[in-house]
Amino acid sequence: MALFKKKTTLVHHITYMGIMTAINLIFIVLATYIPFLMFILILLLPFASTIVSYYCLKRYYLIYAIASIGLCFIFNINDTIFYVIPAILTGFVIGVLLEKNIHPFWLIFSASLIETGLTFAFIPLINLIGNVDIVETFLSVFKLNEFQFRIELTYLFIYFISLLQCVLVQFILLNDAKKMGININTRMSYFPPFIIGLALFIILSFAFSFIYSPLALTFVAVSFYFAIYLLIDLLLSKKPIVYVTLGLLMFSAFFVFVFFYKKITAPYNMVLFVLFSLAICLASFVKNCLLKCDSNI
Repeated sequence: MALFKKKTTLVHHITYMGIMTAINLIFIVLATYIPFLMFILILLLPFASTIVSYYCLKRYYLIYAIASIGLCFIFNINDTIFYVIPAILTGFVIGVLLEKNIHPFWLIFSASLIETGLTFAFIPLINLIGNVDIVETFLSVFKLNEFQFRIELTYLFIYFISLLQCVLVQFILLNDAKKMGININTRMSYFPPFIIGLALFIILSFAFSFIYSPLALTFVAVSFYFAIYLLIDLLLSKKPIVYVTLGLLMFSAFFVFVFFYKKITAPYNMVLFVLFSLAICLASFVKNCLLKCDSNI
């Protein structure tokens, strides 16, 4: 049975899902008994679920999910809820989006937000079932229990772990796409959705800075994801006017950031980092919507 090939028979499906379930189990066992390997193994968790979702019929995925979760529960309930369940659901989403030939940018964005949301949602459940504060447990690993802004740090950590998981899965797929028989669309020439998405998260960052700082800083981090992609396009443009526009806007953002940073109390002053995303958003709008330069990515 070819490993990276669409499955056609029930035996193929059962065998394939059994292999991937065993991989999930090995990951959670190693993470339980060799704690320093946890964060390396966690980054690889969604990959097994992604290829099950892509290569197997969707109606069998529930069997794989129940088997993986059930076996992992035996060894570590908390880690299974906090890491394995979100990874299994995220892997399913990535597999579906791969079949739809969604651009990698949107695939990573969608999957990472879904996994982040699921992880947030499961925190109260872990605290209830495991009778343990999972946030405090996480902070104790890094000796940050007394850190003043530990909730903000936890939210950012969860998002970055989710983002890294999805980026790693996509990186593996892009490198072995032909070998795995996956067609991935990596060319994007229409930029308004990226600019609108970035503008949305900039607005959310400022809006939630008045409501709940952990979410505001998480939205700042999401804005950086959009901003980095658009920045690459700007830097590859080879248009002097684009470079000048970007330079002026970044300098203005830096000036405003320095001026207001000490005038705003922490952690709300950290939201000001979104000004750099705003500068890139405006520069990208000038390049792609006003000047209508060609795409460089």
